[in-house]
Amino acid sequence: MKSKPISAVTEFVAQLQILELLDNAIFTAGYKAVLHIHSVVEECEIVELLQQIDPKTKKPMKKKVLFVKSNAVVVCRVQVNNMICVEKFSDFPQLGRFTLRTEGKTVAVGKVTDLPSVAKS
Repeated sequence: MKSKPISAVTEFVAQLQILELLDNAIFTAGYKAVLHIHSVVEECEIVELLQQIDPKTKKPMKKKVLFVKSNAVVVCRVQVNNMICVEKFSDFPQLGRFTLRTEGKTVAVGKVTDLPSVAKS
């Protein structure tokens, strides 16, 4: 059995389920929140929305997504200030789940879907 060290990254791709945004806030590139992933609490920023997922079919929508509102499912790039250790949800579900919080309120739950290939230490 080959042991694979956990990846330390400053950016990753995630699928987010937006729960409820504060006072009609719009979730878009540049949105800042606090990332809670296993024992790590770190400020993060959404740097790019890659695609929105249709809630009925669970398939990506074709049109380019600029922003989403509450209850949307979106795939996006998340960036943090410091290196954090994360695993892809598909490899290790317990270390691939996280929440995004703003002003003490959970605004989204997500799972890590992809890590940058250069992140291996």
